[in-house]
Amino acid sequence: MSNPQNAGREWPMGFKFLHVLFALLITMQLFSELYMKKIWKKRGQDHFQHLLFHAHMWAGMATVVVLGIFWYWVYKNGDVRSHFFPYSGAPLQGLCDDIAGLTKKKLPPHGVRGGLPGLVHGLGMLVVTSMAVTGFFMFFLIPPFGVAKPEHIYQIPKKIHDFLSTLVWIYWWGHISMALLHARTNRGILRIFNPMAKA
Repeated sequence: MSNPQNAGREWPMGFKFLHVLFALLITMQLFSELYMKKIWKKRGQDHFQHLLFHAHMWAGMATVVVLGIFWYWVYKNGDVRSHFFPYSGAPLQGLCDDIAGLTKKKLPPHGVRGGLPGLVHGLGMLVVTSMAVTGFFMFFLIPPFGVAKPEHIYQIPKKIHDFLSTLVWIYWWGHISMALLHARTNRGILRIFNPMAKA
């Protein structure tokens, strides 16, 4: 069970807005990709798949913008930066404490504090950012006549993009599962979805 007494600082309001927007965009991207496979395999194409394809592309570009704002925020906010990269000081100590706590069946506290959740958040955001960057290049490499041919340079970022999508799916499911597990004992963690909520 989690320990609310050791919870970190409340997430900034602006960051909560980013989190909600980012969660919606990534979820849309992941699920739309599932129904786009027929386009690439050249069978069963219909207007719905093509609509998803274009929605996926433009939502991907919106995701790149949100990620740009996100990384700027991380750069400017020391507390948030230490949370996502807990490699020294109190955040690193929190990581050690969280690992020790898991051996005693104690979930890490929520909030901006670094530790194990921060480490996982940071690694996950790096993977998501890498996927967005490859998608960004794919957007501009798609030729006017349609989907790129197999020998086209487009296939390089596409293969990386496809590989990273598996890691993002793992992060997505793990992120939701851990949030729900924490919420069973401490609903305060769900305030990240309510930008107007206060500690």
